[in-house]
Amino acid sequence: MKRLFVVIFTALLFLLVPNLEASASSNYDRLVPIAKKYIGVPYKWGGTTPYGFDCSGYIGQVYKEIGVTLPRTSRQMYQTGTPVSKSQLQVGDLVFFNTSGSGISHVGIYAGNNEFIQSSSSKGVSTSTLSNTYWKSKYVGAKRVLAHYGQAGQFRDVGSSHWIYPAVSKLGQENIVVGYQSGYFRPNDFIKRADVAALLAETFNMRMNNRTPKYPDVTGPHWAVGVVNAVSTEGIFSGDSRNRFRPNDVLTRGQMAKVMVNAFNLKGSSSKEFTDVPANHWARNYIKTLDASGLTTGYPDGSFHPEDKVTRAQFVTFLYRALY
Repeated sequence: MKRLFVVIFTALLFLLVPNLEASASSNYDRLVPIAKKYIGVPYKWGGTTPYGFDCSGYIGQVYKEIGVTLPRTSRQMYQTGTPVSKSQLQVGDLVFFNTSGSGISHVGIYAGNNEFIQSSSSKGVSTSTLSNTYWKSKYVGAKRVLAHYGQAGQFRDVGSSHWIYPAVSKLGQENIVVGYQSGYFRPNDFIKRADVAALLAETFNMRMNNRTPKYPDVTGPHWAVGVVNAVSTEGIFSGDSRNRFRPNDVLTRGQMAKVMVNAFNLKGSSSKEFTDVPANHWARNYIKTLDASGLTTGYPDGSFHPEDKVTRAQFVTFLYRALY
């Protein structure tokens, strides 16, 4: 009987304790793009859907989309996570306010650079700063509900001797790269087209709240609808012959050349001819422009491998080179 009680009690604990850490595959790079796709949604008391959010309903929806379950109210959220000082805030931390005079009554998502995203009763889902006179006077504290590792730009699998450390560290400090659950960057993972769109939208601080589908495979509920629409509007990405974006396809090196040329408005064309990029290859001009810009030299044998899949390490390296 005692053993049965322990089993039942343990099971109840698992049901009652919020799931603050998602699965090991949770991609924190997606958090801010998801949060920003709802900017403009009106405030609705008790609202938990894109038709209208209250402050905690909004927070719950955003974190649910990266696999993190939080309590329903701001006061309950304040009882979870790990306290963090204002000077140590990182992307994804929850910031709390006393707007009623009777304790925790409002919550937002810290998005880096002193900015947080919230659903306020006056503006709906919108951004503000912690230095804003009103919010500064109402600030109570912050809680970390995501599993980070060290400071921004520090990852378990990218030490200081890793070849991509300068790029990952810098882009992490700039709040462009956040990584995965438990402080992993996953440099050898192949990067998907939707995730590239998210990194570029963050890099250029694009408007990410257009949820009207441009492609049939990236509709309103899709986590990347805002960033896909943003990069498409800017002419950085385009769909296939059937007007599909293919968000889960891995980016190829040929596609990366096109994306980088379009994103950074690169010009010129090198005289170099890559052995595996014939004159009729669709990406030839983009590859030659990328080479002319100094962002790539190809492989030692004179090839470019345009059909090879791009890893997270490779894309972030190219992004870093283009920016700095």
